[in-house]
This record gives sequence, structure tokens and C-alpha cells, in this order.
Amino acid sequence: MRRLAESLIVIPLALLSWSPALAQAPAAAAGGGAQVVVTPPPEGAPMGGPSPPPAPEGAPPPAEPVAAPPAETAAPKNPPAGWVKGAGFVIQSEDAKYRLRIGLQAAYKFEPVYQNGEFINRNTFFVLRPSISGNFLEDWIHFWTSFEFASNPPYLLDSYVEATPCKEFGIRVGQMWTPFDRHEYLGPQEILFPEWAPVSEYFWSGRDKGVLLLGTLANQLEWWAGVYSGTPLRQFNALPGNYVLQGRLTWSPLGLIASNEFPYITEENGAPFKVSMTLQWYYGKLQQATENFNPSTFRFETMATGEKHKENTGGADIWLQGRMFAFFAEAMVRKVTPEGVPSYTSVGAWGQAGVPLIRRTMDIAARFNWLNPSTSLANDQFYSIEGQLAWYVSHSQNLVIKLRYGLGHQDSPGMAALGDVPLVLTAGRTQLGTIQLNLAF
Repeated sequence: MRRLAESLIVIPLALLSWSPALAQAPAAAAGGGAQVVVTPPPEGAPMGGPSPPPAPEGAPPPAEPVAAPPAETAAPKNPPAGWVKGAGFVIQSEDAKYRLRIGLQAAYKFEPVYQNGEFINRNTFFVLRPSISGNFLEDWIHFWTSFEFASNPPYLLDSYVEATPCKEFGIRVGQMWTPFDRHEYLGPQEILFPEWAPVSEYFWSGRDKGVLLLGTLANQLEWWAGVYSGTPLRQFNALPGNYVLQGRLTWSPLGLIASNEFPYITEENGAPFKVSMTLQWYYGKLQQATENFNPSTFRFETMATGEKHKENTGGADIWLQGRMFAFFAEAMVRKVTPEGVPSYTSVGAWGQAGVPLIRRTMDIAARFNWLNPSTSLANDQFYSIEGQLAWYVSHSQNLVIKLRYGLGHQDSPGMAALGDVPLVLTAGRTQLGTIQLNLAF
């Protein structure tokens, strides 16, 4: 499975907020020239009047005045609408238990692709994804729905409801991006390059419909466990017998890693050194399907093709971050067992690194990919290398301009020998140059 991905950008506006001034405590009265301590009058008593009589000789001095405690201030209310830092454009209640967020992830690009001596067709929009999200009843009950308009026809991308009453446990139900491969788990505005890595795309289990359990333990260990119906994006009817089971464990011994692949840009005080490691797995029994339009009912009807197979996939990654670098590397293996034909095993690895050139403004990055689609075949390997210069206009992931050059090569033993084994690219050499503007809010 091959998929281009996207980088995006968010344009931060102003944070609208107000807070009432603190109540001032009443000031203690000062004594006269004889330095006699005077107890202040009770609250509401008139000021002035005759001076108090002097204390008898030998009498203990009067008690020190005690200032009244400051009055309690009301908690600041949330603005009903506007730009909220960390949330985006929202409409919300004063207690933020009801919130509606309107967002957009978009990537506009100019990308000439030169393949085997010829220029090929290119896309102007990488992604164009409007979304609505927020929470209701409580601030820990969330919803998310997004669409993909950079396709004809447009389609539903994600739609789910999530409840996270505590950070240790949450549940998500609906159509969603699956947890296998945390590089794919990041949004297009959070990845380093203009799109996700080709090898990552090859092994990723895609979006699916199902139930996901997730949580974070001790601010170090993140876990995901999901059960899915084995239906692709545009297929709403699950075929009998299809299912996918998934699990992922991510350990960050120095604290949770950043939520994007370029923390040296987004962290205002510099990204502290952290390391994070992942083990992940999924297993599925799947049957291919086609959709045909029925002119009598004006509906697309799902038809099973009878082509069934099993997939068993595992992987591991390591992620390092620091004030002046970010590094990510991943390796995966998958065994596919089709019905009636021999099984095959795919292995692949990829990695990337980025370093800042200008503090919180510009960086350079490099990425490599390697894949052997079938260990049983010869002359089928893929490899690529990419270099990038990126300008973070807003010093964040909100607005970014990326310049990238990539070179890839795909071997092929021929269609007859490949059979059901998919390749990443058309056989031969491919070069591309990318100018991409990412926008997200």
C-alpha cells in the first residue's frame, strides 16, 4: 500500500482571556510618634476620632494587628469563541465542558516527478482536510470527524467518539487511523518531511473501523490495543470473517517524547534530551471487495471478490530528540498468507534526522528507505534517499514551507514472478522535487 502524506501548518492567532483583579487586603494602621501599636477599628467602623488612651504602666502591649485574608477570586471564565492556544478556533461554554472546534489541514505543492526518462502526472493538493471536533458533557469526552477533499469524489476520513476519564485509560470508537506505526499516527502537520515515509506507508495497516483502548502509565509507558472490522476507508459494510487485531507499547524512560518530529522548532525553551522506543504488532484475516454502483437504489454495493489472505506484521522503532537534533528509525517485517498461493515475507527499514539551521526558524533533514517486498524473490528491492530544507514561518508547525529533493529506485523481477507481491514504485528510477506549503489550524 502506497500513500503520499502531507505536512501541514497552523496559523496561531491571539489568545483572548481575562481575569479579575485580586482583592486588596485592608492596610494595618500605623502608630503615632510614641510608637504605640494601635489595633485597627473593626470592619465598617468610622475612621478618625480621638486617640486611644495610653496603656497602663506594666501592662502587656496590645496584640499585633492581623490583616484580613484576601478575598477569594472567581476562576476566570473561558471566552465563548475565538482562538485558544493549544486548541485552535473554538466555540465553547464557560466551563469548557462543551466545545466545538473547526479546523483545516491542507498541503499545497508543486512537485515535478521524473520517472524512467519522462515527466508524469502530479497532484496540486496533497491533502485538503476540513474537520470538526471538540467535547461534550465533560471535557474528557471527545469527538472528531474529518473529510478528504483532495480526491474525487471526496470521502469521510475519520469519525470517532473518545472517552478518557483518566490518562491511564481511554476508549475510542468509530473510523480512525490505526495505532500500528507511530510515524503514521502523527498528523500531516507533525511529520518532518512533506509526506510519510514510503516504507512506513507500505507496512501501515491504514484506517479502519473498530474499537481502540489506550492509556499512559507513569508518564512513561503508552499503550494501545484495538479490534477492527478490516474495512478500508470507502467501504462501510464489513465482510463476514474480516477482522484485524492490533497492539502497541511505547516506552519513554525520560518522560513522554514530543508530539511532532521537529521539537527543536516548536519547543520555546529548547527540546530536552529524550529517548523513546516502540514495539508493535497486528494480525488480520481479510477478504478483498469491490464496490459497484446500483442505479436502481442509487447506492454503492459491496461485493466480495473471494480473494482472502492473512497478514501478520511486527515492528520496532527508536526516537531520539534534543535541543539541536531529532532522529527516528524503524524496522518492520510482515508475512502475508494468501489462500491457494504461496505465502511471502516482506522486510523493510527507514530512518530520518533533522537539525536546525536557524533557531526555531529553519532546519535541514535527510531520510532513507529500504524495502525487500518478498524475501523469496530476487531483483525486487526498493531504496530511496531524500534531502529537505524547511522554513517554519510561524516558528511552529502551523505554517511551513518545505523544499525537498528525492531519488528512488525500484527493481522488479516482472509481473509474472511478482504475483500478489506489491511494489512501492513503478520499476526503474524516480526523481522528484517538491515545493510544499503546509497550513493547519
